[in-house]
Amino acid sequence: MSTSPVVHPNPTGPLVQWLATQSAELRPELIAHAARESAIVGLGMSTREAHETFSFLTDATWQLIERGFTTIAVLDNQRVADLYDRYVSGEDIDVDHALAQAWGPWQIVEMRDMLVQLRNHNRTQTSASVRIIGIDSSRVLTADYDRIVDLLTDIDPATAARVKAFLDVIRIGHHSGEHVLRAHGTHPGTPFVETAREARAATADLPPSNERDAALELLDAVVDFHANAIGVGNDMARDEHAAADRLLDHHHRTGERIVLWEGSAHIAAHSSAMLGSRLRTALGDRYLAVHVTFGHGHIPGVIIPAPRADSLDAHLAAARSERTLDLRTPQSAAVAEHLERSWPTRLISGLYDPGDDEKHYFDLPTFTGSFDVLVYIPTITPVRPL
Repeated sequence: MSTSPVVHPNPTGPLVQWLATQSAELRPELIAHAARESAIVGLGMSTREAHETFSFLTDATWQLIERGFTTIAVLDNQRVADLYDRYVSGEDIDVDHALAQAWGPWQIVEMRDMLVQLRNHNRTQTSASVRIIGIDSSRVLTADYDRIVDLLTDIDPATAARVKAFLDVIRIGHHSGEHVLRAHGTHPGTPFVETAREARAATADLPPSNERDAALELLDAVVDFHANAIGVGNDMARDEHAAADRLLDHHHRTGERIVLWEGSAHIAAHSSAMLGSRLRTALGDRYLAVHVTFGHGHIPGVIIPAPRADSLDAHLAAARSERTLDLRTPQSAAVAEHLERSWPTRLISGLYDPGDDEKHYFDLPTFTGSFDVLVYIPTITPVRPL
């Protein structure tokens, strides 16, 4: 996160003056135009908890679908994404059950609405159907916890009840990371991996049977999930590279063009451990990185103030109104110098504290080296949780 000294936007500076000359509107079609040669487009959001940022993401996605993009990728559990895919493909899938298994930020009405729209699109546009893939490494669902208890209930109800008590404590880890729970003061105390191991040990003490062995197999995956969760034993570089490789493999194997939905830190193309960096290295200009940011507003339970004065977001706010900017368009030397320099930009994670807003900024080593398109939304309102 950024700790740069604060420098207030200069209203007569070349960057603010240039921004003031740019079209003051949200233009999802500009992204589709910029992506005409792209294999993968990363749509990065500075927050996934705002209705307006998610709405722009879906509007841009529809524009890309109209121009031949046929796969949407999410950094979520592969089995959850498979349920999404089967649903939008017309299968008899309970979409609410699927979303209940998802990572917390995707459990919103806006996501459900988009899945319904994709299902309707695929029903009427069979020659241009859209698929959904998940690129996260996790394949454990909260439904697996219920399956474990069901298996054990058939052979030992008392042990099943004990294991259920353990699993009920830790299943929230599929919705919100332990580091977030600790920051909010809602973590129960014992590391989730230890609780998962207690559940496994109680199961392993049972006499051998098909049911016990099936439960143990599922519990091994649960233990592994919590042992490698974000904020615990997670190897971020390994997971980001694996996610990028899944995307690239899908593209090379199928030839399909992909729209990736994620947070902006993951999407950014500058040299880093993140998947966007790996995509830029592999695809060059055929990877388009988009940053959707905002000025101020509300997300669920939080009021977000105006951005820090030295940030990119504050300079956008100083120019007033919405913007959609193709940063690859040639600019004057003075403007280019500002766009190519390092900039802090605000990112809202589950750890966000409005009282320490100045700490929630991410330093981009070079703005034009990180993103190809910039979208600015002045005011945001909360998404609608399911």
